[in-house]
Amino acid sequence: MSEYFSGKVFLVTGASSGIGRALSLEFLSRGAVVAGMARSKDRLHTLEKEYGKERCIALPGDVSIEADCKRAVSETIKRAGRLDGLVHNAGVTMRGLAADTNTNVFKQLMGTNYFSMVYLFQACLPEIIKSKGHIAAVSSMMGRFSTQYRSGYAASKHGLQGFLNSIRLELASSGVHVMTVTPGFVKTDISLNAFAADGSKHNKMDNATESGLEPEEAARIILKGLENRKRDVYPAKFKERFALFLSRVSPSLLDRILLKSDVT
Repeated sequence: MSEYFSGKVFLVTGASSGIGRALSLEFLSRGAVVAGMARSKDRLHTLEKEYGKERCIALPGDVSIEADCKRAVSETIKRAGRLDGLVHNAGVTMRGLAADTNTNVFKQLMGTNYFSMVYLFQACLPEIIKSKGHIAAVSSMMGRFSTQYRSGYAASKHGLQGFLNSIRLELASSGVHVMTVTPGFVKTDISLNAFAADGSKHNKMDNATESGLEPEEAARIILKGLENRKRDVYPAKFKERFALFLSRVSPSLLDRILLKSDVT
């Protein structure tokens, strides 16, 4: 196995479950130091106890709060002495018609999925420029095209991808690597934790999510992309990759397919 990540320090958001937890474990297995940020204190401290405080730094916090993001970055640098990469994975989705969805849901989606990236980027950039490291964010196929019942989520992920595309150009001469992760369905609790139209939890596991890619496989694809300094990686099965292809070559055909599909 490559020694690329050995001794490097990565800040991972959403580190307590799903793709974020899988990323943290994969980094740790390859010798990296992981600073894991999430709202779940107990799950973070379990990881910290298992790997030790020198290898795994627990950072309880909410990525939608700017002060929490700044604190997470400063604490990582204080305790680890450096920062080689940010993998912003934390996110939340929705299930609801745009016309029926409470406007606070749209605000929370933008706060968690988009503004969090701005907060983390600005806080960690000086240190990542020093290390000529990595800035990566987990977006979604909904950042490339949209479906029904995901208007706010798609808007936030389109915003995230636009931000990454812009900073990639701005940092082109700095030696900093910027990577967009565009996953399809991954077997996590994302649909359980989705916002319903009224702001409550959706609390249902979608069939597509249940049969999605294992988070461990997604994590391996992401680390390979980081090591090879890829612009984009797509941890997705054929169906989602084909939908992405259609969105580029025949968006009207994709619209017709989506109108016949169960996307709730």
